[in-house]
Amino acid sequence: MDKQIISIAELNKYVAALLDRDYILDNIWLRAEISNVTYHKSGHVYFTLKDSQAGIDATMFSRNASKLTFRLNAGLKVLVRAKIGLYEKAGKYQAYVYEIEREGLGILYEQFLALKDKLAKKGYADNKQILPKYPGAVGIITSSTGAALHDILKVARRRNKTIPIYIYPASVQGQFAESEIVKAIKQANKDSIVDVIILGRGGGSIEDLWCFNEENVAEAIYQSKIPIVSAVGHEVDFTISDFVADYRAATPSMAAEIVFPTLSDISTNLKYIFKELNDLVKVKLNDCYHKMDILLNHNVFKDVTKSFQQKIQEVDILTEELQTFSKNIITDKKVFLDINIKQLEKLSPLATISRGFSIITANDVLVTNLDSITIGTSLNIRIADGNITAIVINKDKLG
Repeated sequence: MDKQIISIAELNKYVAALLDRDYILDNIWLRAEISNVTYHKSGHVYFTLKDSQAGIDATMFSRNASKLTFRLNAGLKVLVRAKIGLYEKAGKYQAYVYEIEREGLGILYEQFLALKDKLAKKGYADNKQILPKYPGAVGIITSSTGAALHDILKVARRRNKTIPIYIYPASVQGQFAESEIVKAIKQANKDSIVDVIILGRGGGSIEDLWCFNEENVAEAIYQSKIPIVSAVGHEVDFTISDFVADYRAATPSMAAEIVFPTLSDISTNLKYIFKELNDLVKVKLNDCYHKMDILLNHNVFKDVTKSFQQKIQEVDILTEELQTFSKNIITDKKVFLDINIKQLEKLSPLATISRGFSIITANDVLVTNLDSITIGTSLNIRIADGNITAIVINKDKLG
C-alpha cells in the first residue's frame, strides 16, 4: 500500500480547517485564570488561560482589546468568549479571544452597558462644555484622605501655585459614595466659585469604582453648569462618569496636567493676545482712516467745508469792523472827556488862585464879606503855592 505523505504545513492547514468547521469551537465561553500577560505595542494582547489541570495560549487582537474596560493581570479570574483555532506556523492550537468578563461581574457589566446605552440615547454624551484654558479657581471632588488628592495637589503645585483650589470631600467607594459625590457636585455649583471641577479617585476593582457608574452621579455631572473632568481609576478603567463628563483624563495626575496651566503657558498666551489686539487695533484704525478720507472727499463734506470757510471769513470781517467801531467810540469819548476836564479846571477854585487870587477862610468858613469877621479874627489865606495865617487888626468897608 502506498504511503500517504503530507507536509507539516499541510497537516497544520488540515487541522486548522477541522477546527474552523467546528461550530462549538467557533464561539465558546471558557472559565479560566489569566497568566503570562504581554501587552504588545501593536495593541494585541497575548496571555495564557489556565485552570488547575491545563492551560491554553490566547491572543486578543487590538480591535477587541481596545474595548476592554479593565487591565488583564496574572491571577485574574475571567470568563472568556473565544474561537479555538490553530496557529499553523507553530502547530499550536490557541484561543482567539473576542471578549472577557471578570468572573462574577457579568451582571454588573450588563448594567453598565444598559445605563450607558440609556444615557447615550438621552444625549448625555453630547454637548460637552469647553474646559477653561486659564481657570480662576479649581474644584476637586474626591476623598480627603486618598492618593488621588495627593497626586492632583502635587501636579498643581508644580504647574501653577497661584490658582486657588477648593476641595469638596466625598467618599469615592462604599454605600455613601453615590450620595456624597452628588452632593459635592451640587454644592460646587451652588457656591459658583470654581471654573472647573476634577472628579476622581485612584484605581480599584469594578466594585470599588461602581459609584461612578450610578445614574444619579451621571445625572449630577450632566446637569453641572461647571465643566467636569472625570479622572477615575487607571488608564484602562472606564466608567459612566467618564462617558458623561465634559472631559475624561486617564488618571487624577493627568487631570491636573490638563486643568492647571503653567505660568509659562499664561505668559505665552498673554503675548499672543496682546499681539492680536495690537494687530486688530491697527486694522481698525486703518479702516477708520480710509472711511474718513472717503467721507471728507464726498461732495457733501466739500460743500460744508466751503460754507464753513466762508462763515469764518465773515466772522473775521465782522470782528475787524467791531474793533474799528470800538476804537472810534473810545476816541470820541476821550475827546469829550478832555473838553469836560478843561471846563471843570476853569471852574475850580484852584484855577482862580493860579491867576493871582486867594481864598480866605475863618474857622474853615469862607470869608465873603466884612460882616463875617471881627477885629482879632484869625484868618487862613490860601494862595497858589501855600497858606498864610493872619490876624484882623482893622477892616474898612468900601463905599
